[in-house]
Amino acid sequence: MKACVLLLSAIFVANGANGANGTNSINSAESASTKLEGANKCLLNALEQATPEQTVGELRQGCADKAPTLFKQRVELEKQASKNPFAIIPHKPNFVLPASVTSINQEPYVGTPVASKLDNVEIKFQVSLKYLFMQNLIFKDLDLQFAFTTTSWWQAYNSDISAPFRETNYEPEVIFNYHHAWSLLGLPVEQTTLSFNHQSNGQTGQLSRSWNRVILGFAFAPADNVLWGFRTWYRLPENEKKTALDPSGDDNPDIERYMGYGEIGGLWSISDKHSLEFMLRNNLRSDNNRGAIQLGWSFPINDRIQGYIEYFNGYGESLIYYNHHAHRLGIGFKLTNWL
Repeated sequence: MKACVLLLSAIFVANGANGANGTNSINSAESASTKLEGANKCLLNALEQATPEQTVGELRQGCADKAPTLFKQRVELEKQASKNPFAIIPHKPNFVLPASVTSINQEPYVGTPVASKLDNVEIKFQVSLKYLFMQNLIFKDLDLQFAFTTTSWWQAYNSDISAPFRETNYEPEVIFNYHHAWSLLGLPVEQTTLSFNHQSNGQTGQLSRSWNRVILGFAFAPADNVLWGFRTWYRLPENEKKTALDPSGDDNPDIERYMGYGEIGGLWSISDKHSLEFMLRNNLRSDNNRGAIQLGWSFPINDRIQGYIEYFNGYGESLIYYNHHAHRLGIGFKLTNWL
């Protein structure tokens, strides 16, 4: 009841202040109306997290200090969703690309039942979820999260070999996420993450690929609709295999020569439901320089689903192809985006 009274009071005060300038032009009125709508949303979010001691004036001042960026809005929405015991939060984008065209490299599959029988057209899809295990761990705005991402390349149209899943990459993570703004060399950092990451393709024998990393990431929001960041990682060492088919030991000791030690990415939210994104990766070697680029365009289909076009060129789209150059163009649907 108190929250309702506070909200009505805050909206009434804001509307009254807006009405006091009734002689302004139509454009000014429309601008004020837009700002008012944003202020009311901010007040509603603030009231849901307010303590009994906070006043309406303090909440209004907090909303007036800085309008929330799209990144901040996602953080707040995730906190709200975490209160629902039936909700699981998206981590990376969730999407399906029913039309995904590539040039399949048959080399890794030589000696397997599917050798030389794989099609160049397949379905690629990704499911990525996370759970906010603990908020304000040790200090304010430091959260502990668990995440799991699976990305699959499915030969769904290849009935000659019973439409198998050609490759699936599994990526569980433990993430320490600090989402309090700070400055790094003059750049405004919106989020800092430290994660313990395992990635593997769940295969055995000659098809087995995996690695473990500690990943440090920084995200920057120079504008309300722009987000970019970079990640750098340290691969945890593994013992060498005694034989090529040894189940223990390092499946891919040279993976850093192809995947490098980090990547940079960004997203530009052009308008509601329209966005462009990119990812760049390079091994930073003068000899045998290798890298990858991925570009994406999301566009609206309806209120819940976006169309999605993705292009990839380089090394490491999947673990089975970490040391093979691949290029792919896919079109489909995105269920959840970065923002």
